[in-house]
Amino acid sequence: MEIGYTVHKLFVGLRLRCPNCEQGHMFHGLFAMDETCPYCGVRYERREGESIGGTMINLVCAEVLSMGGYIITQALFAPSLAFQLTFWVTFNIVFILLFYRHARGIWASLSFLSGNVYPDPDTQKEFTGQVK
Repeated sequence: MEIGYTVHKLFVGLRLRCPNCEQGHMFHGLFAMDETCPYCGVRYERREGESIGGTMINLVCAEVLSMGGYIITQALFAPSLAFQLTFWVTFNIVFILLFYRHARGIWASLSFLSGNVYPDPDTQKEFTGQVK
């Protein structure tokens, strides 16, 4: 797989677009991810618990930015510990809330690149345990 293609698909996920068709929006609310793409019908998560990868991306990014920011701020400006804690805890909370959708989009793109996001084979959606 070409690096340019991989990076492109990750940016598609970051923009909250379907990694398959790049047309459909992945979210219909602030935190509610659609089960399938409204444009091409691809299913984003096939198994229960797959969204935990997006949560891990979100938390790792928040912690790396917080610790990096703390170290750089301490080295350059040496503010008080109380200020640092207050600022970086607040930053963490706000960042996690604002980046949540984008982290889920990146995770859906990673799932697409690994072959776990694909259109259902027929017009009926994959069995979800509900009888229609």
